[in-house]
Amino acid sequence: MNERLRAIRLSTVAFVWVCGLAAGLCAALAATAKYGCMSGDQALACKTSGSVLGIVLLVTVIAIVTVVTLATMNRPARPVLVISGLGILALAVCAFAAASLLATA
Repeated sequence: MNERLRAIRLSTVAFVWVCGLAAGLCAALAATAKYGCMSGDQALACKTSGSVLGIVLLVTVIAIVTVVTLATMNRPARPVLVISGLGILALAVCAFAAASLLATA
């Protein structure tokens, strides 16, 4: 593997991991949002189903980061960039969903 390809893969995978940490934090906050709710709140984040959705989002973020990391092994530069771009897009959707769930609290 040449140095240019190694640098491209390392930088894109590192960026995917940082985005995964951010999306995972939002998902973890959304999963635990019901513990900050009042007893009579009827928002989605304050119910058990909101916690389940937050946990599903957290597992999805972990799966996306894992798949992107493993799928970019021993690939040329263009597929590494495409796979990483799709992973970052999927993580952005997960972060938006977690933030939307958190906003209902």
